[in-house]
Amino acid sequence: MTKKPCTHEYPANSDTGKALICRDCSVVHLHMPNMSLRFDVEQFAEFAAMMTTASKRLGHESAETSRKRPTLTLVH
Repeated sequence: MTKKPCTHEYPANSDTGKALICRDCSVVHLHMPNMSLRFDVEQFAEFAAMMTTASKRLGHESAETSRKRPTLTLVH
């Protein structure tokens, strides 16, 4: 284990959170409100792929659900 401090790069940052990587340690840090996660680079890539798949499915289901729901009209 090296005693050299980590040098973090910021590959992504948004209102939702931020992702940092230390290339020396090969650790990705995902910081979000009330939660911080640490992954090795391979785990992070798999996690990101899983979240992308889930997001696409939820977006697709949301679009289909809104088309199937009856619309209500308020008549006075």
